[in-house]
Amino acid sequence: MKFLLVIPDGVGVRNFLCTNFIDLLLKSGDVVIWHALPEISIESHRSRWNGRVYWHALPRVREGLVERTLRRAKLYAQIYWKKDQGNDLMLERMRPGRGWINRSTGCAARFLGFLSAGPRRIVWLDRLHALSVAYGSHQAEFERFLNHERPDVVFCTHQRASSAVPAVVAARGLKIPTATFVYSWDNLPKGRMAVRADHFIVWSDHMKNQLLSYYPEVSADCVWVVGTPQFEHYFDDALSVSREEFFRRAGLDCSRPVVCFSGDDVTTSPYDANYLADLAESLRKAPGHERPQILFRRCPVDASKRYQSVLTKYPEIVVSDPLWISDHAGDWSGVIPLVEDVALLVNVVRHCDVVVNVGSTMAMDFAILDKPGIYLAYNPRDADMNKGWNVHDLYRLPHFRSVHELQPVHWAYEAEDLAAAITQVLSNPQEKSRARGLWLNKHAKHPLDQASERCYEALCEIVEMSDASTINLAPTYSMMESST
Repeated sequence: MKFLLVIPDGVGVRNFLCTNFIDLLLKSGDVVIWHALPEISIESHRSRWNGRVYWHALPRVREGLVERTLRRAKLYAQIYWKKDQGNDLMLERMRPGRGWINRSTGCAARFLGFLSAGPRRIVWLDRLHALSVAYGSHQAEFERFLNHERPDVVFCTHQRASSAVPAVVAARGLKIPTATFVYSWDNLPKGRMAVRADHFIVWSDHMKNQLLSYYPEVSADCVWVVGTPQFEHYFDDALSVSREEFFRRAGLDCSRPVVCFSGDDVTTSPYDANYLADLAESLRKAPGHERPQILFRRCPVDASKRYQSVLTKYPEIVVSDPLWISDHAGDWSGVIPLVEDVALLVNVVRHCDVVVNVGSTMAMDFAILDKPGIYLAYNPRDADMNKGWNVHDLYRLPHFRSVHELQPVHWAYEAEDLAAAITQVLSNPQEKSRARGLWLNKHAKHPLDQASERCYEALCEIVEMSDASTINLAPTYSMMESST
């Protein structure tokens, strides 16, 4: 059996290269990784498997104007069709880029999406998009590679990456089974996925139901619930160090609690620096011997200088930057996690007492270890409300519906609420324990530490289904040949 993984960017690295997923695949056959990663980021992975994994760079392809327009039209069409709560905000965020070409293709995509806002018309757009890619001049190179490798299944680790589309389109054209992983709990409501595969691998039954709602043409048998490998690291004791050792390395005081402030990207939360300053100011009012410490972990994609003045004003803030390589700043596709960051993140979550942020998934990471999270739900005093960003709009997005229903996090509705909220969660960290458990159960299949195993089993079953289909067709072909 031969598995071919398409890894178009850093999103798939933490989930599928920093876990034991590849080791599981190697038990059943060969592994080929078709990637768009910087060479320096894969050196440690190459040595890890001692040449048993074959690495090939994806051809560098510039997405054509027609392909780009159709891909974006699919996003618009689904959002217009479903009209979920918060979709108006997503439409506002999907603004054309700079330049007349970007503006023209963006307007064309929005208009085409508006006209195609229905289940059958969106499927038509999907097929039109695939056809436009299939007839691209670059497709011959993708087909040659796949014909040479002849994998039993092609697995794409990121369903939103446009750079992965030609590889999956070529595989489907050659009748090679394809699967793609929906990599985050908030992805499906954000519009049609760029990568249209034969099978979809998802986090939970909730996500499966979402997918079947957005993609009614997909058979339930083609959606595989496995969980997500990104949470497995929290169950690996080998990655953890003692609290004393972690505090020593970070420069923290073991006798005082630690509040983790985890940053978002600039688009999601442009005023994170203001929030960090509010947090530091509120904690300064507590007596020194019991004052909680702040450990700041920025978003890996955020290379801005926006925190510098805050860190200068509040030198007590301890910085723990993520260990990611940046190929080009400001884009998730251009940052790649190092293996060492897995252990760093595990210990940040394990040894901090509470996390504070603006709607980040980090609250889920903390919930895995049954630790509280606080979501910031106020607009900073210095925020420019004329720029079209409002924190209350953020929490209207569809994926926050379960947060509002289950209330697994605490809330700070004013900067003045921060000190009281932190005091409350530190004195009673188990207050929302049951709600956190329900939240995790809703969004990720349990046991959480067996997601890689389930994903591996799903791919094996997909291959077996394909083989059985081929066998079942054989007699039909034989009869046709004999009759002629």
